[in-house]
Amino acid sequence: MSGNEEDWLALRPQEPSPSQCCGGGCKPCIYDLYEKELAQWERAKAKQDKGLLTEKREQSSNSVLNPDTFTAFSVSSVEQLTEDTYQYKFELPGNSSLQLSLGQHIVLRGIVNGLEVQRAYTPISPGNAEGYFEVLIKCYEAGLMSQYIKTWKKGDVVFWRGPFGGFPYRPNKHGELLMLASGTGLAPMLPILQSITDDEEDETFVTLVGCFPTFDKIYLKPLLQDLARYWNIRIFYVLSQIDGSECPALFGNPHMSPEGYTGSASLPDMIPNFPGLYPYETECTWLIVVAEGSSVLLSFSHFELEYHDACAYDYLQVYNGAARDQGNLLGTFCGHSPPPPFSSAWHVMAVVFRSDRHVAKHGFAAAYRKDACGGQLTGLSGEITSPRYPESYPNDAECRWSIGGTSGGGPLTLVFADFQMEGGQGCSFDYVALFDGPTVTAPRLGRYCGSTRPPRTVSSTPHLLVIFKSDFNIGGRGFKAHFYSGECQEVFTAIKGNFSSPQYPSFYPNNLKCQWSIRLPIGYRVKVFFLDMELEGRSSLTGGCDYDHLSAFDGGTENGSLLGRWCGRESLAPVTSHSNQLLLVLHTDRNTAKRGFSIAYVGVVPMNVSCTRTDFHIQIPVQSLAQLERNRIYLGTPSCAARVVGRNFKIHTRFDTCGTESQRRNNTSVIVSTLYIDFSVGDQEDIHQYEVQCEPKRKEASVTLIAGPDPSRLSQAENLVDAQQWEGEAVDAHEIKSQDTSDIVFISICILAGLLMVIAVVGLVLL
Repeated sequence: MSGNEEDWLALRPQEPSPSQCCGGGCKPCIYDLYEKELAQWERAKAKQDKGLLTEKREQSSNSVLNPDTFTAFSVSSVEQLTEDTYQYKFELPGNSSLQLSLGQHIVLRGIVNGLEVQRAYTPISPGNAEGYFEVLIKCYEAGLMSQYIKTWKKGDVVFWRGPFGGFPYRPNKHGELLMLASGTGLAPMLPILQSITDDEEDETFVTLVGCFPTFDKIYLKPLLQDLARYWNIRIFYVLSQIDGSECPALFGNPHMSPEGYTGSASLPDMIPNFPGLYPYETECTWLIVVAEGSSVLLSFSHFELEYHDACAYDYLQVYNGAARDQGNLLGTFCGHSPPPPFSSAWHVMAVVFRSDRHVAKHGFAAAYRKDACGGQLTGLSGEITSPRYPESYPNDAECRWSIGGTSGGGPLTLVFADFQMEGGQGCSFDYVALFDGPTVTAPRLGRYCGSTRPPRTVSSTPHLLVIFKSDFNIGGRGFKAHFYSGECQEVFTAIKGNFSSPQYPSFYPNNLKCQWSIRLPIGYRVKVFFLDMELEGRSSLTGGCDYDHLSAFDGGTENGSLLGRWCGRESLAPVTSHSNQLLLVLHTDRNTAKRGFSIAYVGVVPMNVSCTRTDFHIQIPVQSLAQLERNRIYLGTPSCAARVVGRNFKIHTRFDTCGTESQRRNNTSVIVSTLYIDFSVGDQEDIHQYEVQCEPKRKEASVTLIAGPDPSRLSQAENLVDAQQWEGEAVDAHEIKSQDTSDIVFISICILAGLLMVIAVVGLVLL
């Protein structure tokens, strides 16, 4: 071999070993660069031009990613998630972004013992995250790249290139996605999940099953918990190891303890050692999951736990849903009396058993079954849907929902949010039938089909039976309906009142939709005072009230103008409607219950108040106070009672009468008096007081409620209405003209003085 040939062979790129790239030569990785350098060497050798070899690959210091060039990024933070897994955050200059598409990954370059190593990682931050990106990396004891990564600290410079790959996702292309992720395989799933939850128009339903050794080794639980709160995101965990061998476990949940269980149609040997004595100091959780749209029916065939009157020692708890908090708790049980059968409000139920260090018993045996559709439903509110909703329902289906309110509950209300079924005269093909009781022998409330939503239905008993039936052909989208019972739905017609969330001040139940409708006589406005409120807080992802929230609508339906939407623990200003009706709606999700709220309301009397430099003019529509005589409405003293003029109560009085007084507020002189409206009945005194104020210089008047529904609970007077501000309360022009006598006198004097001056001048001229 000639010396020249040896020189060229010395310059030939060295082929990397498989261990330098993912252990298997994955592409793109170090091999794609090797192949490019080899091609470059072959071209240079063929032309015998070594100058062509100087075009080496570069390490760029700018922030723009390039598939062929490594770019330098600075480590801004390092967070250890488990004993071998880390979350690394890298800086991007300014508000720049990697602009990655879904599923794209980038390649890391490291030098270990003089050997170049490359590995591919998918950022877990959103592709459009500004100023940073994050990666999730598991370090292995004998891994080449792991040796390099373990040395990273804040401020170190690391080189990346890319992006590569991608996931061809399009919103609403698929009705449902199933994601299976083991360990750090969770990383590429997160940007896709965040993209779906960020897009309000994307209704793709996603089930993520994450596989981890134990509950403590689940990565990014807070982020997953926030994602799982969305209606279309469902997350389960498969755990391969459980601390303590006493409890069987397959599935967990981000809101629960590590243990969980999902089974088939029965749960034999649910408790350790059954039918022997259960072990001491044991806690087990079973998570029962059935098909979406179905319910879990749980029953007990044997039950024997240590007794305590408050079940403070050994106990069993049943939760309506996966989340383990007070809002989901259906009951806590101990002793020898078995719990009653339970039906979940949705397709998940959790069962928790705990024993202390003393006194063991034989435990319990339980079984569950799944309703294909229908079931026994209890609780203050809930939702029912036809099978497969919103997809087309199956043929030859029959479902029965027996809705029973809580003990002592009142009538039930059923409201259809969506309805589309096969039509036909007499609804003899596909239909929904409603019965005013628990069985078909009860009076029938209606039978519906077609595409017209059934009317709002109210039972006369605490039970309601809903039957859905389809024939052998022609279907539709089906239906979705909400039911309310007891303290979860009320209508108020009194001029003032108080109400609170269910079970206030204890935790409200989860999975609620409750409505309180305030309907006052025409002409009134509704003013709501928030005496106390503590709901689940805002979403850490969106900053909005995406979970539990209270909404107020102007009018009697949710189609009215939204007056406000609140959550968390806030001190809220009063809210006033623009009509005589106001609707409050409480939504709670499946997790994290709080204390709730307490509210007082008062019907605000609409009035026109005006003033001149000398007089007050007050007008109130008679229809607003039709039940009152005119002497029940007076300014200052009963002697200044209102008069009935046309369709209005009127008070017209001078400032020097009716208890008015002059005050100085904010360096401004004002005239103040008190308007009394007496709603008292018998010995029950009920007098509303409004402060009427006039600024004579500007001729501006205002009204403030100073005593209303419960003065001791209203911390301060609230301005209710500026003069002449109520819509729709127009008054004839001649009725509201200000009769400012001081102005008239002043003008008259000026005219008279002018006339006298003219007469004097004329007299002088004649003389």
